[in-house]
Amino acid sequence: MKVAYFLDVFPKLSETFILNEIIELKKLGLDIIIFSLARPDEEVMHQEAAQLLKDTHYPDNITLSERVYAHLNLLIHNPLRYLKAFWFAYSRDAAAFSKFKRAAHYALELKKVGVEHIHAHFAAAASEYAMLISMISGIPYSFTVHAYDLFIKPRLIREKAHFSEFVVSKTDFNRRFIRERYAGVDESKLHLVHLGINTEKFALAGSCRDKETPFTILSVARLIEKKGLRYLFEACSILDKQGLSNFICKIIGDGPLKNDLEDLAWGLGLKHRVEFLGSLTIDEVIFKLGGADVFVLPCVVAKDGDIDGMPNVLLEAMALERPVISTYVSGIPELIRDGAGILVPPEDPETLAQAINKIYLMTPESKKEMGQKGREIIEREFNIVQETKKLQNLFLATIK
Repeated sequence: MKVAYFLDVFPKLSETFILNEIIELKKLGLDIIIFSLARPDEEVMHQEAAQLLKDTHYPDNITLSERVYAHLNLLIHNPLRYLKAFWFAYSRDAAAFSKFKRAAHYALELKKVGVEHIHAHFAAAASEYAMLISMISGIPYSFTVHAYDLFIKPRLIREKAHFSEFVVSKTDFNRRFIRERYAGVDESKLHLVHLGINTEKFALAGSCRDKETPFTILSVARLIEKKGLRYLFEACSILDKQGLSNFICKIIGDGPLKNDLEDLAWGLGLKHRVEFLGSLTIDEVIFKLGGADVFVLPCVVAKDGDIDGMPNVLLEAMALERPVISTYVSGIPELIRDGAGILVPPEDPETLAQAINKIYLMTPESKKEMGQKGREIIEREFNIVQETKKLQNLFLATIK
């Protein structure tokens, strides 16, 4: 089966879950063609992503004459379908019509190469292109919803769901949100397919820690508000003032708040406690996770309403049997439960400090037990093989 993946940007360091999904689908025998609406601007790239660049198409090499030819070809061969799509886009707004003008070229290309299904990630631009291409070409499509695309910049969600074959949600929280917010959406189209983890790749063969190193708190995140890192630093400041002397906090990731977070950490007197490591490859992240005593991601609801769904790095840390601490936000409680970690209220550095101290005081046996419980949840419910097979079956069911 040949499937076209439409993505806003590919590859992207913070979206390894999409990369992993594509790799696993290819292992299952699907022919995946990637269409990225923009080129990446990150200097660091995962090795697996670099290997997929040969299968990735970017829009900057499409000429005006090619676009005009595509529109004329599709209009002549199926005028009714073309005009319905034209009117849909024209009657919505300028943004939809602008995408329609570009979508015809994609539609013709997909028909030429025999694409049988279109899938997009995020209910944003990529899924809008997928919808319009499907309208023009008749190729069925689906899309996966995540977080900001639902909570911050929802666009034509009801229409996208209506015209799609199915909608994938990574959390039950998001699925309930769609049902409650968008009345009339066909609930039978909403499918829960968890984020998947390669449990063989994320397997800890003993601790990577040097026993002489300090107690290591690790967080991996884009440096943006919803990750709640300011509260982690405030918690570290509390621990420092309480006399917890032998610890260090390491931050992997980059983002627009880097300077602000550095200033905050230094202002709290944590220059000797906090290390900013920047962006790292997935193999480097795995190594750092293996050397951490606790993984902390204190997610919050940002002032603009932005919110995480279920951060993939929490799954990675749990697969590596690390004790984890996060917050009661969005779909995170669906993951961290049954003694597999600790949840605290968002924006609560005092309780967060208590949770970190609790891990600090745990016996090695208790830490190991918590880590093993996390690993068991990942193996049972978030295994990439079983979750990707669910997605594959949904794709196959669309073939008429």
